[in-house]
Amino acid sequence: MEQNERKLVTVLLNNVRHKSLPEAVSMMWRQGLLNRSALERLYITSEVEHRVRNGETKSRAIEHLSKEMSCSYEKVRAVVYNKKLAQGIK
Repeated sequence: MEQNERKLVTVLLNNVRHKSLPEAVSMMWRQGLLNRSALERLYITSEVEHRVRNGETKSRAIEHLSKEMSCSYEKVRAVVYNKKLAQGIK
C-alpha cells in the first residue's frame, strides 16, 4: 500500500472508530464512500456461488437472481463469467 493510500485508510478508520460495523457501513454509504457497482458484483458472485453449492445449476441461479434484482440475465451472467476470467479460471 502506498503512503497516500495509507493516509486515506487512516482517515477512514478514524471516522468509523467506536462505531459498530452496521453503523460504519451506513456512514460510509451515506457519504458515498462505497462503490455500488462493486457491491452489486460482490453480491451477484456470492449469491450465484451459494445457489450452485445448494444444488441449483449456474444458469438457473443466474436466471433467478436476475429476476430478483430486476436486471437482465446478461448483466448477471457477465458479472459471473468476468469474475472467473479475471481469476484465470476457464
